Amino acid sequence: MEIRVFNKELDSKKVVDLWNEVVKEDDFYYQFTEEEYTRILFNNPHFKAEGAICAYEGDELIGFACGMIRNEDMEKPEAPGYMNTIMVKKAYRRQGIGTKLLNAVEKYFADCGKGASRCVFISPVNWPWYIPGTDHHNHPGCPAVPVNSDYYFFLLHNHYHVQGHIDAFHLPLAEYHMPEKVAQKMKENAEKGLTIEVYDPEKHYGVEEFCEAINNPGFARSIRYNLQREEPRPFLIVSDHGRMAGWTGPMYTEETGRGHLDGIAVDPNVRGGGLGKSLFCSLCEYSKKQGSKFMTFFTGLENPARYIYLGAGFDIVQTFAIMKKEFK
Repeated sequence: MEIRVFNKELDSKKVVDLWNEVVKEDDFYYQFTEEEYTRILFNNPHFKAEGAICAYEGDELIGFACGMIRNEDMEKPEAPGYMNTIMVKKAYRRQGIGTKLLNAVEKYFADCGKGASRCVFISPVNWPWYIPGTDHHNHPGCPAVPVNSDYYFFLLHNHYHVQGHIDAFHLPLAEYHMPEKVAQKMKENAEKGLTIEVYDPEKHYGVEEFCEAINNPGFARSIRYNLQREEPRPFLIVSDHGRMAGWTGPMYTEETGRGHLDGIAVDPNVRGGGLGKSLFCSLCEYSKKQGSKFMTFFTGLENPARYIYLGAGFDIVQTFAIMKKEFK
């Protein structure tokens, strides 16, 4: 058996074929064309061949592993490397090949001055996956390691430890109905001048003030980026007598039928009156009416918004573990 660094010209197609063979076993991750896989992994701006390792038995590719270091983190010793892929052909498992591949990627991280390897949603690559038990309802990015998967136990056995957990939520929108308690709360808030509306620049104001008030740079970027589009996508807001005091993110249906969700945010000055739940439930209702078939997303165990999602009828369909191994 030979363990060597990836060569794009020689190995690309074999890696894609191996990926499709392996993921077909569980039908959890997508199968890809060579072009799709290359776009996601090999053409990723953070990809470097030194962090991609192949295992060969003669001319047969029997294993592959890949990890990445963000380009902006190369000179930051405190920043980790990120594992995103490890797979071994079924007939060659439990022979130590996966561990050798993992160790080779970890050595690449260490040689680059990194003190740790992580599996977490801030990795440059998060593979899209299917919701178990559905007709390929999907989520566009796997946030960490699926709990109780073979990969999860493999990493535990190789001295990775769990840093936290993330839950994935799912709802077929055909089953969605606005909860009566939420509808009643919306009526009460409307009497106070707090209404849920589709944003209209001719009618609403206070976007920049809202961006500052929520103190969330990621959400603020999303708001500004959408409004700078030639044709901004519609989004819901809490209107406080016309002033923007809440936000759902741009609303549209993805090619898979998934209703898009960036997040929800409410101005701290008007929180506590059920506006976050009203925004989210109105988003679900809007997405259903616009033809979205389902919604998926994930959130951490400590995020209180999870109770909004559960109250709206969503189910937790998969738990993921954020995992880390320290080298020093």
